[in-house]
Amino acid sequence: MASVSLDTINPKVLKCEYAVRGEIVTLAQALQEELKSKPGSHSFDEILYCNIGNPQSLGQQPITFFREVLALCDHPSILDKSQTRSLFSADAIKRARQILDQIPGRATGAYSHSQGIKGLRDAIAAGIEARDGFPADPNDIFLTDGASPAVHLMMQLLIRSEKDGILCPIPQYPLYSASIALRGGTLVPYYLDEAAGWGLEVSELKKQWADAKSKGITPRALVVINPGNPTGQVLSENNQRKIVDFCKKEGLVLLADEVYQENVYVPEKKFHSFKKVARSMGYGEKDISVVSFQSVSKGYYGECGKRGVTWKLLGLVLK
Repeated sequence: MASVSLDTINPKVLKCEYAVRGEIVTLAQALQEELKSKPGSHSFDEILYCNIGNPQSLGQQPITFFREVLALCDHPSILDKSQTRSLFSADAIKRARQILDQIPGRATGAYSHSQGIKGLRDAIAAGIEARDGFPADPNDIFLTDGASPAVHLMMQLLIRSEKDGILCPIPQYPLYSASIALRGGTLVPYYLDEAAGWGLEVSELKKQWADAKSKGITPRALVVINPGNPTGQVLSENNQRKIVDFCKKEGLVLLADEVYQENVYVPEKKFHSFKKVARSMGYGEKDISVVSFQSVSKGYYGECGKRGVTWKLLGLVLK
């Protein structure tokens, strides 16, 4: 018998199901290879991968400013060359210098602080403060290489055994169910109301929380995806207040997936961060724990392959 096989690997890995990269995608990749090796072998000549939000793979062009800044930061020796001023915009050159000044050794290839470069966290904190109208501490901000590592880390922190549960919406983005399974926890589903525009009813949360408790499961956290993925709903501020109160009462960590916050196209809908809502209710770090996620993969950036996520902590004592 092989030393490593499906029979000998960690059984928790086998329980992980990540549908956006599952059987359909595997079949699509096989068909892609057939089209490449045997042109005309099928009635189609192209496959469009729409299983995940990956806009640049479908032709969306990257924002020039971001790419210019990245290029200059990765190759800073060209900043002082005369040709650079004709090839790159003045604001990109200025921003690249500002960023490099914050990086030890002015080198993007160097190890950084485990939370991410302090100067960048300062800038992000200023942006969050401008968005919410409440102070944001850069020491509560972590930068990671994508949303998956951030979510996995939170599940690793929260899940101690199969008796720990995480409340997750159904429909959901399968990263959460896969991460819970990998860490050996229990997914506690709560169901969005399709008839009410995929609304989140606190009565449903209470029902599923009580059901989990009756089975000996201790709910540790509540995942809320707002704006919704894949359902697209935008929660009202009043609804969010009720959710915050529920988490406070039951001692749940609120995991706020807010990566689509800039993709709201209905005038009467407005995004409110859960951090802002909690602060506006007078709650501070001793009252409730909120972890919010934002990603450069979403919004108007679409920089999925660059792997950049910001996550902000409120009320988690990890010192």
